[in-house]
Amino acid sequence: MPDYNFLMDSRLKPAQSRVVSQMGRLAATQGLNLYLAGAAVRDLTLGLEPSQGLEFVVEGNVQKLIRPLTTGIKQKPRPAGAVPEEPIDLKVEKVHFDAARNRAQVVFEGGVPGEIAGARNETYNSPGKPPVVSPGTIFDDLRRRDFSANAMAVSLHPFSRGLLLDPTNGASDLERKELRALHSRSFFDDPSRIYQFVRLSIRLDFKPDEKTTRWLDAALAEKTWQELREDQQGRELHAILDEDLAGKVLKALRDRELLGGLDRKLAMARIEFDRFERVRNAVRMAGESSVLFPNFLTLVEKLPGGERARLAKKIFVDAKTIKKVLGLEQEAAKLAKLLASAKAAKPSQVYAILSAAESPLPVLLLVRYPQPAVQNRVKAFFTKFPEFRAGAPRAELETMGMPPGPKFDHVLEQVFLDQLDGKLKTPPQITKALRTYSGIKEPPPAPPPAPAKGGSKAAAAKDAGKAAKPATPGAAPQAPAKSEPAKPAPARPAAAPAKAAPAVHAAAAVKAPAPKRAAKKAAVPPPRAKPASRPADAKASKASKSRAAPKKAARGH
Repeated sequence: MPDYNFLMDSRLKPAQSRVVSQMGRLAATQGLNLYLAGAAVRDLTLGLEPSQGLEFVVEGNVQKLIRPLTTGIKQKPRPAGAVPEEPIDLKVEKVHFDAARNRAQVVFEGGVPGEIAGARNETYNSPGKPPVVSPGTIFDDLRRRDFSANAMAVSLHPFSRGLLLDPTNGASDLERKELRALHSRSFFDDPSRIYQFVRLSIRLDFKPDEKTTRWLDAALAEKTWQELREDQQGRELHAILDEDLAGKVLKALRDRELLGGLDRKLAMARIEFDRFERVRNAVRMAGESSVLFPNFLTLVEKLPGGERARLAKKIFVDAKTIKKVLGLEQEAAKLAKLLASAKAAKPSQVYAILSAAESPLPVLLLVRYPQPAVQNRVKAFFTKFPEFRAGAPRAELETMGMPPGPKFDHVLEQVFLDQLDGKLKTPPQITKALRTYSGIKEPPPAPPPAPAKGGSKAAAAKDAGKAAKPATPGAAPQAPAKSEPAKPAPARPAAAPAKAAPAVHAAAAVKAPAPKRAAKKAAVPPPRAKPASRPADAKASKASKSRAAPKKAARGH
C-alpha cells in the first residue's frame, strides 16, 4: 500500500502541495471532511505527477469552503502555549460556482486549477440526459464514477490524512493496467465516457477488461455517442486538447467515426495530426505545463475564421479566454517578424523580447514559423540562456559584501546579459564586472610584515653574528680573509714518506691569499685539520728551541 502522505509531498508540485495542505486544514476548521479524489489519486498511485487539476470532494455544502476562500479566512485565536502553526491564507484567482450541482470550478493561487464538489449520488433516467443529483457520502460519490481507476480518494482531514478509500478495488486494476467500467449501463447513461475511455487508454496505455469491452461495443452499436449535449461536447473537446497526445486521440476518434459526436463540421475538416507532435515537443522544450492553446490553434489551422470563433466559444465558454486564444495567431506573427529583424541581433535583445512575450507565443513560433533566424533564437532562449542563468555568481557577490535585494538582482541581471553577448567569458572578467556594477572596490593589498624589535640595525647585527658563527661546535671563530699576501711558512725538515699530512696543510696555507672575489665568499671557514695529524710541527718546535738555548747561554757568559 503506497504512503499517500509521502506521495502528496513528493509528487505534487509545490503550488499544488500548498493548496492540498491548506484546503485540508480549512475544511477541518469548518467541521467538514475533505478528500482528494479522481485523476490526481490515480496518478499518485501510478507514481506520476498529476497532470490535470486537483479534484476535491467534500461531505457537505461546498459554499462553506468557497466563502472563506473568496472573502478571507479568519484566524481563530490559539490558546497560550500551543504549538504555532502555519496560517491558513490560501487565495483563489477565479471561482465559478454551480449551485444546481453543488460544485465550483476554481483557479487557486499560482494558477493551480481545481474543482470542489459535494459528495453526491447520480441517477440516470435516459441516455445522454443530465442525471438526478442528490447528496451522498464519499463512498456513494466514488461508486457513481466512470472507471475504477478514477474511483479512489485520499482523506485530507488532519486526523486521517493519507488514508486511501478504494471501494471498487481500483488500485488492483492499475497494477494490471486495465480500465474497468463500474456497471453495465455506464456507457449508455453517460455517452461521454466513451471519449473518456479513448483518452485514458491512449494516455496510460491501458486495455479494457472483458466486461468493459462488451459494454463498450454494445454502446457503440447503439450509437449512444450521438446523444451528447453541446456542453458535454465542448468539455470533451477541451479535455482532448489538454492531452499531450491529443493528435493520437483525435486520430483514433476519426478512425472509429466518433469525431462527429463532438462536432459534425470538425469531423469533415482537414486535420494535420502529425503537427500535434510538434506542439508536444515545443511545449516540453519550453518547460510549460499546458498544451491547450497551441493544440486548439493546430486543430483549427485549416478552418475559416468563422468556424474558429464558433469552436472557440464551444470549447472555452469564457469571453476573455475566447478573445485571448483567437488573438494569439496575430500576436505570434508580430513576434516572429520582430525576432527576424535587426532588433534581435544580440542574444540579450532576444532574451528581452521573448521574456516579455505571453506564455504560449514562443511555443507557437517553434511550431508554425520555420525561418532559421526565428527557430535558432527561440531554441537558444529555451536551452542555452538558462545555463547562464543557473551559473549566476550569487555567492561571489555576497562574498563581496552586497546583501540580497533589488540592487543585488540588478547587478546579476547585468552580468547575465553581458554573458549572453559574449562580453564576459572568464572568471576574472566576471569578478571585475561584479565590482563595476555593484560599486564595490577591490580591497587594498595586505601590508608588509612589521620589522623585528631593535630596528634594522639590530637585525643586521643579528645576521652578521649568524654569518660569523663557526660551522663546527667548539671551534674558534676564523677571521675573514684579507687581501695582503700571506707570510711564507717556516722551513720544515723533510718528513718520512708515511707522514705526508703536513704537506697537505702547507699547501692549504700557500693557497690562503685568494682573489678578492673569493674573499667575499668566506662565509664558511675551510675545514681544520685534527691536531693529532701534525707530529712534524711538534718536532720542528722542539728543534728551534734547542737551537735557541746555546745563544742564551753564550749571552750569559
